[in-house]
Amino acid sequence: MDELIKIIILGIVQGIAEFLPISSNAHLIMVEQLLDYHNHNEILNLVFHLGSLLAIIIYFFSELLGLLKKPKMIFNIIVATIPVIIVGYFVHKFHLLNYEYFSIKIIAVTLIIFGIILFISDKINHSKTLYEDLNIKSSLVIGFFQIISLIPGVSRSGITLTAGRFLGYSRFEAAKFSFFLSIPTTAGACFLGVLDLIKTNNSDLNYIAVIAFITSFFSSYLT
Repeated sequence: MDELIKIIILGIVQGIAEFLPISSNAHLIMVEQLLDYHNHNEILNLVFHLGSLLAIIIYFFSELLGLLKKPKMIFNIIVATIPVIIVGYFVHKFHLLNYEYFSIKIIAVTLIIFGIILFISDKINHSKTLYEDLNIKSSLVIGFFQIISLIPGVSRSGITLTAGRFLGYSRFEAAKFSFFLSIPTTAGACFLGVLDLIKTNNSDLNYIAVIAFITSFFSSYLT
């Protein structure tokens, strides 16, 4: 199969998986193995997530502007983001979780375990709303749950959605806060990726990377 077609397929998978409580990285790896694609690198990983990030910002743009009038919500987003930013920085700095750790066995185990946990959290009574009930304590709990997403195969959106459900928020409210959190978290991860590319003088930005970005963006936006 032509490399371009494989990249388009992977971009579509990234866009769909990014907004479901499943790990987009995990599913990219599984699809790569199915397609026998072995050219995945830091640039591709970066542009796939940048495409999804841009789609989230555009889709929620009006609501994000509305957040400017809700300083409490902005504060809660910052509070919930700090734990994963701190832990993620040290994990990245000391290469504690490299790409090769994403084996199919680990992915399968984590998907099953955290899928069951999400199922359990979904059975709890949910009546809380973000703008009225979310506080620092809840934000910190969701933030610490988000750290778990650093484990290979664990979905960031899935684990934050699980935390929100355990805390009593509806699916819609928990999912909305999860999407809000994805912006600073993904932006931070992409920032570290760009710094790495600058340090290594890696400028291998070719048409494949551009296609990956475009495909990921449109797939994410349409999803």
